Amino acid sequence: MRIKYIIQIIILSLIIFLACKKENYFHGEKDPTVIKGYNNENYYASAKMDSIEVISHITAQKLQEVYDLAILATENKSNQDIDTLLLSQLQGYFPKGDTIYMLKIINNLDSLHAKYVKIELEKQAANDSIILNDSIGKARFKIHYYDKNKRYFSTEEKQANYILKKNPEKFKAEFKFYFSSLGKPEEVK
Repeated sequence: MRIKYIIQIIILSLIIFLACKKENYFHGEKDPTVIKGYNNENYYASAKMDSIEVISHITAQKLQEVYDLAILATENKSNQDIDTLLLSQLQGYFPKGDTIYMLKIINNLDSLHAKYVKIELEKQAANDSIILNDSIGKARFKIHYYDKNKRYFSTEEKQANYILKKNPEKFKAEFKFYFSSLGKPEEVK
């Protein structure tokens, strides 16, 4: 009799555990009208963050913007006008004339049929170098892929090399952010 109750408790606990596991779904909404407005604008640093926190925050934000724009580009390949606009917006996140990383992202998202992504930046180390007031650094991150039903299906580890250009304006710490490379850690040196 006791064994029967113990087995029922174990089964009930297992069902509750599996039902409460929320990491398998994308939580949140993506608003295409907001995403279409992304254009790698200058970023103003908050006085409440130290430099590593600012760089980590900017990097995570810009990576999310790039991948959100890339998903919209995969969804709008049939509409040439929208596709051209989205590709030019994506180009603003990379140095002029460099389209290889942008196209790799779009093709990867298209082949995976990913409709949502979540960026998880690994802890940023203070290994950036400063050349003529510009910060150059690397960021390792995980990208979690979700399907059209917001169901998780894969994670990849990636690395981004970036340039954080200082554009001082009156009384503000203003930065312009560019990715110099983006991909799997073994491909990006």
